[in-house]
Amino acid sequence: MDTRHLIGPLALACSVCVAVAPAEPPLQPLVLDRGASGVALALRKVGLSVRVLWVSAHPDDEDNALLVRLSRGLGVRTALFSETRGEGGQNAIGPELFEALGVLRTAELEAVHRYDGAEQYFGRAYEFGYSFSVEETLAQWGREETLGDIVRILRLFRPDVVITLPPEGTGGGQHHEAVGRLTVEAFRAAADPGRFPGQRQQGLRPWQARKLYQGWVGGFEGESGSVHVQTGIYDPVLGMTWRQLGSRARAMHRCQGTSQLVADPGPSESLLRLLDSEPKVTVAETDILDGVDTSLTGIARFAPRAGLDGDLEALQAKASAARAAFDARNPAAAARALAEDLTAVRSLLAALDGRVPDPGDRAEVADRLREEEADVETALVRAEGLELDAFADDGLVVPGQEVGVRASVANGAGRPADVVALELTAPSGWTVRRGGGAAGDDPDRARFTVTVAADARPTQPYWRKEKDHDRNALLVPADDSLPWGPPALVAQARLRLAGVETTLRAPVAWRYEGPFVGGEKRHEVQVVPAVSVRVSPEITSVPLASVRKPVEVRVFARGLARGASEATLRLEAPSGWTVDPASAPVRFGHEGEEAAAAFRVTPPPALRPGPLALRAVAVRDGREYRETVQAVAYEHIEREQLLRPAETRVLVLDVRAAPGAAVGYVMGSGDAVADAIRQLGVPVTLLSADDLRFGDLSRFTTIVTGIRAYETREDLRESQARLAKWVEAGGHLVVQYNRAAFNRVSPDDPTPPEGTPSPYAPYPAFVTSGRITDEDAPVRILVPDHPLLTTPNRIGPADWEGWVQERGIQLLAARDPRYQELLAATDPFPYNPGEKRGMLVDAAVGKGTWTYVGLVLFREVPAGVPGGWRLLANLVSRPGGQILK
Repeated sequence: MDTRHLIGPLALACSVCVAVAPAEPPLQPLVLDRGASGVALALRKVGLSVRVLWVSAHPDDEDNALLVRLSRGLGVRTALFSETRGEGGQNAIGPELFEALGVLRTAELEAVHRYDGAEQYFGRAYEFGYSFSVEETLAQWGREETLGDIVRILRLFRPDVVITLPPEGTGGGQHHEAVGRLTVEAFRAAADPGRFPGQRQQGLRPWQARKLYQGWVGGFEGESGSVHVQTGIYDPVLGMTWRQLGSRARAMHRCQGTSQLVADPGPSESLLRLLDSEPKVTVAETDILDGVDTSLTGIARFAPRAGLDGDLEALQAKASAARAAFDARNPAAAARALAEDLTAVRSLLAALDGRVPDPGDRAEVADRLREEEADVETALVRAEGLELDAFADDGLVVPGQEVGVRASVANGAGRPADVVALELTAPSGWTVRRGGGAAGDDPDRARFTVTVAADARPTQPYWRKEKDHDRNALLVPADDSLPWGPPALVAQARLRLAGVETTLRAPVAWRYEGPFVGGEKRHEVQVVPAVSVRVSPEITSVPLASVRKPVEVRVFARGLARGASEATLRLEAPSGWTVDPASAPVRFGHEGEEAAAAFRVTPPPALRPGPLALRAVAVRDGREYRETVQAVAYEHIEREQLLRPAETRVLVLDVRAAPGAAVGYVMGSGDAVADAIRQLGVPVTLLSADDLRFGDLSRFTTIVTGIRAYETREDLRESQARLAKWVEAGGHLVVQYNRAAFNRVSPDDPTPPEGTPSPYAPYPAFVTSGRITDEDAPVRILVPDHPLLTTPNRIGPADWEGWVQERGIQLLAARDPRYQELLAATDPFPYNPGEKRGMLVDAAVGKGTWTYVGLVLFREVPAGVPGGWRLLANLVSRPGGQILK
């Protein structure tokens, strides 16, 4: 299809899409969404009625260059649906794992879409980790529940074109194939009123999309159904090609280690394959929009007997006139034509009750017309250069607190804005009082005093993982499919522009300074409890051999209410345990101050192995607080938070660590292993760059490198020669898993040919992408009497029970007889055949030893898996030079 008619005189550009329920604008829109470029991009959506939905398994599955081409380049309403939030992945930038990682990746997708312009929706499957089996994936997620998620988004978003992942494949990552297969089925099931009838009660009507494509594909070029979509087109409004902007969008997936380099200019394309269509496509296609009526006149197909053709043709003409009126040197020149267009759209919407008698037909027509109304409204507001800002004087508010908000309407074009009303909306139970401050009665600005409801729910994800099921339960069902719940406070300005009334909305934001590009960050006003409580350590071990030894638990409380206040801290222990002191008073001098108290917890004389919990409580003004507010905040995302219980998990287990052991730890991208070593009673020193280069390493019996440390620590790479000498002199170096960067001198170096020895292994070896994904896969011990498997804890079958997510990742390919392979395991999946080694590899180096650990101890230790702790104790207990001869 020749798509140039979608662009018209605007020479290729697009705006942020309108959600099913109107989405709030981003807190900090990109420069390209302002001024003349912002108007040009908004106008690309005016006069179109077409929707494209990409259905994926995880964050980062999307083709961002294609999304940019559709949304920003052509003005197509485009959305991404991710079945999971990526909870089971790795984290290249910080310590967040599991649920917290899902929050981080959700926030990153929002950052992605600031660039590619797509909307975002989510399913309810919980990513349980890498999988080599579609059958395992659907068993863990629930086949019908996951199919229902996809059917639901098809009925909610009602796309004309659907793109999904390959439904067939013989490699890893079978979550992709599972989603691809279910999307093929959902394409037809969404149109069947007999499938998932309960969705009808949510107001979701059956829907048949026009076409279904498979994206991210290759190997079938020239076959029937293949479509080449060009994404290397230079867009003068964006100032770059669609692929280049797509690469900037993709760079926001930072926790997944995506490249921060912008793609080179020049030709590029996305290759797609037609999987299904209704009616059947019988001719070769040149574009995925071929055969799809993208015009406003095409809306008549939803009510063919209503006689709307003439009205829609008139709307199409007005949209064309508005687009033709655009002048980059005077964006406001398009305002009058846009106002006329907006009036006509609203007039037809108001007449639908009498023109379209069938409720279903009327709903379809109204849905598309409201979308056009929102697009025209956005273009009109941008043409007039209007912006609404709303800032609070506190970003974290507690129930019952008063917070001030100032809102203002600014006209960048320098013309006065005709403001009809400037208002603030808040949740039920909150109160909003207007007045105060210097704003006075100025219609362009106002101040408000907001009182947060006494029972206001803290800001946190509306979903939570179900126990023993890889699905997310909905704590707030009304928010289903959305990235987050709606903002608590929203400013609203009703304006009169070129003779028509329109409305601007903006979430109330908190502005703060930081070491960021531009020096300013914003986040929505978030509700927090008056006291956030956390504990250290969050998990500890109590060896059965020394159960009478007290455990020290430190309880930290942060006052989040304004002003000074007092609280009492205590630690609740299981029956038979004693806590000293029974409680401890603390005082907060100001909002945000943290106070702490230490408690000595003594176990009873007799204990059974197993998990227990010590729960921290803060009492303030007669109310108990038992949760930690965990902030997920990085430069490239807006701050988000989740609440979790403030507790120390205690593992009573048969574990020993060798006396006299001392560990130096090189922290990588973030893990809890160093703290676990400390809980085993082994002294741990976190090694700085200065320690690695100049410190006395002879004081350590073992040095452990954290996960992906060779990728994230330049000082570690540069100190490799010094570490090697320390090992040769009798030290024990434990290297936890690394990715492909371990195989290069520098992470910035080109990827070497497969099999090239790592510069950081003592003998020829390299890290692979091999893994054992079944956490219950039987483990074969290859060297039963090896010290790492016997001393001081003999590792047996029970130590491989209860593991979470997987056994090992990034396994080492040892290519020298001086290495000893200690373990082997086999996945039960045909797509990961054969026995795998490289999970635990040992080598003598001079008088010392070098050990590679592909076992996922970084997951097992915080998950409280006893075998993970016992293996860790053995790894750090070994004296230098102790290797089986």
